[in-house]
Amino acid sequence: MIGSVTTTRDGRKFRINKRHMRKQLDVSQLTVGMYIVELDRPWHESPFLFQGFLIENEQDIHTVADICRWVLVDVVEEEWEPLDGNTHNRPPSTIRYVEKQDMARQLTEANRTYQATKQQVRQLLISAQLGQALNMKQAQIAVKDCVERVVSNPNAILWLTRLKHQDEYTAEHSVNVCLLAIALGQQCDLAPFELENLGICGLMHDIGKMKVPPEILNKPGRLSPEEFEEMARHTTYARQLLLGRSDIYPGAADVAFSHHERLDGKGYPRGINSTKLSLFTRIVTVVDAYDAMTSDRCYKAGMSSLEALKILNNNSGTQFDGELVKKFVAMVGLYPPGYLLEMSNGEVGIILSADPGFQLKPRVIMILGPDKQPQPERIINLAHGPQDDRGHPYEAKGVFRSGCFGVNVSDYVQKGLRIKGFDYSLAT
Repeated sequence: MIGSVTTTRDGRKFRINKRHMRKQLDVSQLTVGMYIVELDRPWHESPFLFQGFLIENEQDIHTVADICRWVLVDVVEEEWEPLDGNTHNRPPSTIRYVEKQDMARQLTEANRTYQATKQQVRQLLISAQLGQALNMKQAQIAVKDCVERVVSNPNAILWLTRLKHQDEYTAEHSVNVCLLAIALGQQCDLAPFELENLGICGLMHDIGKMKVPPEILNKPGRLSPEEFEEMARHTTYARQLLLGRSDIYPGAADVAFSHHERLDGKGYPRGINSTKLSLFTRIVTVVDAYDAMTSDRCYKAGMSSLEALKILNNNSGTQFDGELVKKFVAMVGLYPPGYLLEMSNGEVGIILSADPGFQLKPRVIMILGPDKQPQPERIINLAHGPQDDRGHPYEAKGVFRSGCFGVNVSDYVQKGLRIKGFDYSLAT
């Protein structure tokens, strides 16, 4: 159930109950604007970039028809319930096909959501640091918006989680963990209200760090045993800040307290094992580790997405939940949005989108020529077999973090990109 609205029709009042569902269609019934969520074959056998994609033009329909007989599309069923008790002559239930917004508009709206949520986190962190009461109302509104954005287009949100600033680590990390947790929760088929609760858990998981002395929190070198012991107390501080509050999901205190525990019982602060770790805690533990590993800190440069995914996989079953790691790796993919992709001819682009099913042909914004100098920006889709100026097919060579080749991805976002084939602005 999505929700209900009340309306008047022909002098009578009705409640329209809306249910989100999937409907199987023959490919001959497809039209532009429909959103396909499942094919009649494995995703990796298709040329599409997303596991779930919008039909943007007639060519998309032809491509689907070439490989499929049927697909599942997102629909909303509307059931009209009369409020006057008269069940006769009521409008029949209708099926409305979900039309999802294009990636350009989604990126713009996702960025507004990201920036607004980050602002809420900043205020919460300052309140915690000063010992003031935490105002959770606006934060919960922001998380609800995050859920809506992730559900409508997770790739747009994942794109934005790559745009990191070292001097804003704590606030951005909290927002990223919130968004990544929601996205992973969606892969686990959690209901919208569960995703909102999970998002709050992600947003508040590190609130206790505001009680850790800054000289320890921001120390550029290795922590001494005594300093690490104090750093580890941030989980206890968070529990003290969140426990017993009536204006926040109660499980947030437990997740903040437990997100450094391990399945094998070798974590902290209590050393509890998998039998006492909730699903929300396990999800936040995975995404927290990933975002931390891929972020620049004052004492180290962040690692690549691929390196971080390998560490998650290597510690699957001991530190991290194995099934959640599998879902997360599939969701992020080998070509994560927001990373730089160097081609075999030396050109460099920014990865715009990638299929969670490990397809190796992302859509890329090409920005640097073979000499690593800026070139006119344009979109290429490796799934379509594009060729460079010499007539050679583009082939992916390596994935790099923002900052490599002198390219800061966030600079492109802040100035707003106007690219042939993909016009959008990410102004806040």
